[in-house]
Amino acid sequence: MATASDSMAELLRARWVRAVDLLWRETVRRRKALADAERLQATRRVKALRRIVRRAFAEYHGVEIAHRRRAERPS
Repeated sequence: MATASDSMAELLRARWVRAVDLLWRETVRRRKALADAERLQATRRVKALRRIVRRAFAEYHGVEIAHRRRAERPS
Protein backbone atom coordinates (compact mmCIF):
# COMPACT_ATOMS: atom_id res chain seq x y z
CA MET A 1 0.00 0.00 0.00
CA ALA A 2 2.84 2.38 0.83
CA THR A 3 4.36 1.81 -2.60
CA ALA A 4 1.12 2.76 -4.32
CA SER A 5 0.75 5.97 -2.31
CA ASP A 6 4.43 6.81 -2.86
CA SER A 7 4.11 6.35 -6.61
CA MET A 8 0.87 8.38 -6.62
CA ALA A 9 2.60 11.17 -4.67
CA GLU A 10 5.50 11.16 -7.12
CA LEU A 11 3.13 11.23 -10.08
CA LEU A 12 1.16 14.14 -8.63
CA ARG A 13 4.38 15.97 -7.71
CA ALA A 14 5.68 15.57 -11.27
CA ARG A 15 2.36 16.89 -12.60
CA TRP A 16 2.52 19.89 -10.28
CA VAL A 17 6.16 20.64 -11.19
CA ARG A 18 5.31 20.43 -14.92
CA ALA A 19 2.35 22.78 -14.48
CA VAL A 20 4.50 25.30 -12.59
CA ASP A 21 7.14 25.06 -15.33
CA LEU A 22 4.55 25.72 -18.04
CA LEU A 23 3.14 28.64 -16.07
CA TRP A 24 6.62 30.14 -15.68
CA ARG A 25 7.38 29.76 -19.39
CA GLU A 26 4.06 31.30 -20.36
CA THR A 27 4.66 34.22 -18.00
CA VAL A 28 8.04 34.91 -19.58
CA ARG A 29 6.55 34.55 -23.06
CA ARG A 30 3.72 36.90 -22.12
CA ARG A 31 6.16 39.59 -21.08
CA LYS A 32 7.74 39.41 -24.52
CA ALA A 33 4.43 39.41 -26.44
CA LEU A 34 4.11 42.36 -28.77
CA ALA A 35 0.69 42.22 -30.38
CA ASP A 36 -2.51 42.82 -28.41
CA ALA A 37 -4.08 39.62 -29.73
CA GLU A 38 -1.09 37.61 -28.55
CA ARG A 39 -1.23 39.33 -25.17
CA LEU A 40 -4.94 38.51 -24.77
CA GLN A 41 -4.34 34.87 -25.70
CA ALA A 42 -1.38 34.68 -23.32
CA THR A 43 -3.49 36.15 -20.52
CA ARG A 44 -6.14 33.47 -20.99
CA ARG A 45 -3.50 30.75 -21.09
CA VAL A 46 -1.89 32.03 -17.87
CA LYS A 47 -5.27 31.96 -16.10
CA ALA A 48 -5.85 28.39 -17.27
CA LEU A 49 -2.36 27.36 -16.21
CA ARG A 50 -2.86 28.93 -12.77
CA ARG A 51 -5.99 26.82 -12.31
CA ILE A 52 -4.05 23.72 -13.36
CA VAL A 53 -1.23 24.54 -10.95
CA ARG A 54 -3.64 25.07 -8.04
CA ARG A 55 -5.51 21.83 -8.77
CA ALA A 56 -2.30 19.81 -9.20
CA PHE A 57 -0.85 21.18 -5.98
CA ALA A 58 -4.05 20.49 -4.05
CA GLU A 59 -4.07 16.86 -5.22
CA TYR A 60 -0.38 16.43 -4.44
CA HIS A 61 -0.79 18.07 -1.04
CA GLY A 62 -3.74 15.82 -0.18
CA VAL A 63 -1.76 12.68 -0.98
CA GLU A 64 1.25 13.91 1.01
CA ILE A 65 -0.89 14.71 4.06
CA ALA A 66 -2.51 11.28 3.92
CA HIS A 67 0.91 9.67 3.55
CA ARG A 68 2.27 11.54 6.57
CA ARG A 69 -0.77 10.64 8.67
CA ARG A 70 -0.29 6.96 7.85
CA ALA A 71 3.40 7.23 8.73
CA GLU A 72 2.61 8.89 12.08
CA ARG A 73 0.08 6.22 13.10
CA PRO A 74 1.46 3.76 15.61
CA SER A 75 1.61 0.22 14.27
